[in-house]
Amino acid sequence: MHPTLGHVCAAVAVACVMLLGGCTRDRLEWPKREPGSRRGGVLRLAAADDVPTLDPALGYDTRSWFFEQHLFETLVAYDDRAALVPALADRWEVSPDGRRYRFTLRPEPVFSDGTPLTASDAVGSIERVLEPRTRSQGAEYFRGIVGAPAFVDGSAAHVAGLRASEPGVVEIELAEPDPLFLHKLALLFAAVVPAERARQLGDDFTTQPIGSGPFVLREWRRGERIVLARNPRYHDPERPYLDGIVQQLGVNPELSWLMFESGELDVTGIPPADFPSVMRDPARAALTVHATALETMFVGLNCEMPPLDDRRVRQALNYAVNKADVITLLNGRGVEAHGIVPPNMPGYHVDLVGYPYDPTKARALLEEAGLRAGFATEIWTQGTDTDLKIAQKLQQDLTKIGVQLAIKSVAWASFLDAIRQPKTVPVFDLGWSADFPDPSNFLDVLFHTGGANNHPFYSNPAVDRLLEQARTVLDETARFRIDAEAERQIVDDAPIIFLYHPITYVMHDARVHDYAIHPFLPARVTDVWLTPEQSARSSG
Repeated sequence: MHPTLGHVCAAVAVACVMLLGGCTRDRLEWPKREPGSRRGGVLRLAAADDVPTLDPALGYDTRSWFFEQHLFETLVAYDDRAALVPALADRWEVSPDGRRYRFTLRPEPVFSDGTPLTASDAVGSIERVLEPRTRSQGAEYFRGIVGAPAFVDGSAAHVAGLRASEPGVVEIELAEPDPLFLHKLALLFAAVVPAERARQLGDDFTTQPIGSGPFVLREWRRGERIVLARNPRYHDPERPYLDGIVQQLGVNPELSWLMFESGELDVTGIPPADFPSVMRDPARAALTVHATALETMFVGLNCEMPPLDDRRVRQALNYAVNKADVITLLNGRGVEAHGIVPPNMPGYHVDLVGYPYDPTKARALLEEAGLRAGFATEIWTQGTDTDLKIAQKLQQDLTKIGVQLAIKSVAWASFLDAIRQPKTVPVFDLGWSADFPDPSNFLDVLFHTGGANNHPFYSNPAVDRLLEQARTVLDETARFRIDAEAERQIVDDAPIIFLYHPITYVMHDARVHDYAIHPFLPARVTDVWLTPEQSARSSG
């Protein structure tokens, strides 16, 4: 899906403000709770970094997507088991050749400002993503619509293959069959917004978002806190149960855990040092939820920056890293990565060997590349305790083959901006979580020469041809076979160090009910409810 922040993928709970800075901040007022009702209460979360954006056309990271999925809706969406289900569209039809789609909208949804939500808004939202001035990384997902190229280059005022044939009907025509197009429409890039209003607001739309989701933005103090409140116009009269969500910003995972332990928090990730004691205690273990994520953690290697432009050097770094030791740092909460596609992903290539730990082979490859004495480079990381421990482990492993690795900690937003710039960041610590459950979402997005998230600046024309071939193959078995060949070549080229696939654990307070981890999306809390008698604790 999206770049994942560091090695702790779960949302963490918001803290008592006195713990954060020793000063008093404005308290938030919330409705009084009805006795015996599930409705009411505020879920308190925390995070180390601010949210890059709340504009669904721009967000492409777990921080942004957590909030955007509560503010906006798409035509189709995923249920808790990652199956496609109706959302704003209550039904759809696909032509036998896989090129034409017809969506019938539900009649109930309106935007949070009270304006009607129509098929024209759905069409305008996708056109807004395609507009070059929007600078959306999601544009690549919709360039296959008939007329999109002409719209993008300015020779057409609208996308010919996007039509609001009736106020409640959206019709889309593709230039070629796309077996993944429904998945692309479930991405938040395709969230329906009042497009003309969004264009008028420009950059201010991220702080004045208008959607049809279960919550609305109540407050965003940059670097301090972000607050969502229940959307009174949401089309489901029962949900959400929560009055709101408050996330305090600038709280690292280690501090969040201390707050959770003292009863100040609602949900938290579990630091590696505390994980064994939590799991030994049945009462505490019962408050955890876990899942193997459709996610891969890796170390990016900039293929344009010497000496990393030499495949032998990149292969050497892969052989030099002891992945089993990395997973030990995480208390075993991971599966070794042999490639980029996670093992629970449809189309996983079970025969891929990858790079077993072999420092002798690593040294031989460096010598073959003319680097017998090694070299020095720098890894950029987001700086959480776990990130730094893993970076230090890499530092130790690479020292054994003569590579001196300096560590640079960078805030999330600055980190994302830097890795997108050519010849800027030589080595970086990152993860990729699936946007949708298909290998192409890892292979095409991350490693095609034109991929929006090809941060290693990797390019192999043979791989590009395979990925392009797979895009229009409707037969899943045949498509997976092409994907597997592309992945084999990518692994051989080693544009990244393949580390592990996380097993995510989250712990919640006893008052929190129905909190679940999604297979690949940030947690959605529309169904979460709080025990009434315990919901009177401070939320501001």
